[in-house]
Amino acid sequence: MIKMKTPVILTLLFVLCLTCATASAATTITGTTTVNPHIGNTYMVGGDGKLISLINYNNATNTTYAKVVEFIKADKTDQNLYTSKYVCSDFAEDVHNNAERAGIKAAWVTIAFTNAPGHACNAFQTSDKGLVFIDCTGSPAQKGSFDKLVSLTVGKPLTPTSLYSPYYKWSTMGTVKSYKVYW
Repeated sequence: MIKMKTPVILTLLFVLCLTCATASAATTITGTTTVNPHIGNTYMVGGDGKLISLINYNNATNTTYAKVVEFIKADKTDQNLYTSKYVCSDFAEDVHNNAERAGIKAAWVTIAFTNAPGHACNAFQTSDKGLVFIDCTGSPAQKGSFDKLVSLTVGKPLTPTSLYSPYYKWSTMGTVKSYKVYW
């Protein structure tokens, strides 16, 4: 048994406490993690061919459906024009990153259809309505509010509904073959 003097023990305890406090503080500091969605070796890209980069904020949390809708209504991503260089995956990437920056945990979702090209949207795990899917893809022809609620069920058609006024009548996008959620 090694005998230590009281000041040595107190010094060791102080160093241990300081180390623990520093480690705890590091976990509460806002940090980010970047995720590049992919299936196998195939990475998702935007209309410009660049990798989709989802920036997850460590302090982002799940919230209520009303708070998600409030954020989506304030976010103006849907007012961007849909072009060959800015497509649904880009809209979903921007909404994801904006939500995370605002402290709301968001997901980026890729959708495969049985009879149409693929699509991308977002998902939010709400505390009162569970997992909700929202599509903020804009129009190629006009600027405006294009935020939509979507229901994703494999084997069922995906027909968006406007999240709030103005209410548009949306067409069915295709029958959902599969979808993957990236947090």
